[in-house]
Amino acid sequence: MGAATYTDQPNRSPWIVQLAEDGPPHPLARDTTVDLVIVGAGIAGIATAYFALQANIGRVMLLERDRVARGASGRNAGQLTTYFERPLCGIADEFGWELAGAAQRDVEGANNLLDEMIAETGAQVRVERFPGYMGLYSKNHLEVHLRCMAIRERGGLPQQECVVSEDAEYLADLPPEFESLYLVVPRSRVRELLEVDDDRYSAVLIAPAGAANCGLLCQLVLTHLIRTYAERFVYADCTKVDRVVVDDGRAVVSAGGHRVTAGHVALCTNGYVDHQVEDASGGAVQLALHQRITGRVGYMSAFVEEKTRTPTAISYVNNTTIGGDTVSGDIPYAYVTRRTYDLAGEDVTLTCMGGPDLGFQGGDYRAEALVPADVLHAIDDQVRPFAQPLRPAGRPYEFHWHGLMGYNESQIRVVGPHPRHPRLLYNLGCNGVGFLASIHGGQRLARTLAGAAPPASIFDPT
Repeated sequence: MGAATYTDQPNRSPWIVQLAEDGPPHPLARDTTVDLVIVGAGIAGIATAYFALQANIGRVMLLERDRVARGASGRNAGQLTTYFERPLCGIADEFGWELAGAAQRDVEGANNLLDEMIAETGAQVRVERFPGYMGLYSKNHLEVHLRCMAIRERGGLPQQECVVSEDAEYLADLPPEFESLYLVVPRSRVRELLEVDDDRYSAVLIAPAGAANCGLLCQLVLTHLIRTYAERFVYADCTKVDRVVVDDGRAVVSAGGHRVTAGHVALCTNGYVDHQVEDASGGAVQLALHQRITGRVGYMSAFVEEKTRTPTAISYVNNTTIGGDTVSGDIPYAYVTRRTYDLAGEDVTLTCMGGPDLGFQGGDYRAEALVPADVLHAIDDQVRPFAQPLRPAGRPYEFHWHGLMGYNESQIRVVGPHPRHPRLLYNLGCNGVGFLASIHGGQRLARTLAGAAPPASIFDPT
């Protein structure tokens, strides 16, 4: 690791910086009754409210403990990615290729839902779409992703591209059934796509990607909902939910010293859950162990490029096998996103970098906590050479931030009604890739509430 040039830095997200002033708080002021109460005003809660109101699900209330989009939605990488945190082929092994393919199609279809949401609300949010690249270096990396591509092909999904260097040492050992799924190219093409001279990487997976300010989208869509559905929509912020009780006929939410009685309650907290959920007898209502959400704090930093560069998203796998240990104990993978960013009224290229994360064992996540110097060192040492090799080591960053994300053992989002308490619904568990999946989850919940129950899915709560 390089010379100690960094100190702990404030948590400064480039997305929250672009938000408008929230104005005065609007905490819950009295007991009330609604048809649906949604907990959490990040992208999951905002999308759920948007689609529920569109579907005419009666009177809707959205509760937020802080201000809109101040959780994971305002402190993320802002990538429009559609992959799962675990390989699609592994999901197919567990659920079957039909359900795996359907889930992949649903998440990819959320790109259209995002465009619809922006068009309908008039949200002035920059959305950039571009190819994304993943650098692979081992036979295991490539075989896993080729198996995923085979699932896509079987499910009738648009095929992704994969290129393999002609001098990859494992090329002759790849199974013949995968031969049609990749293209052999000169080593120079791999370097060009990954923008590195590191010849450890010998293959590249190419898939659609994109970027947008998720937090700004939440704020602008919320403004539209308040204005458009004034008779049916109530928003309360600075209102912490303490307890949720569900029975066969209703749900009761205790929040900010008041009670909200509702036909249904949707939990869209995503980062952490520090309130009790009980049945009428006082028994805890929980998801199955493999679906229960725990926290993980992801760390990122960003800098303004000296010259305008083409937007892109590139990740570099560092573990020896997918999901396994890293080569030298470093971060499992590094990711880089370049996008156009408005800074002081001028469009610049902002390069964002991440990879380090830490488990979160409970208690209160402190959004105001500093970004540790050793994390900035790790990003500067391990990710900056990929992002911009011409940038000198140790230079200060314009932004450095962290966000608490919701993960579970299944590594699959949870969307839908609790199997034994259908008054309780979930749209949570970003597993590091939650932007588009949250939007799909919102539409899925709205359809469920409207009586058009979607078919069985890998997202179903158990």
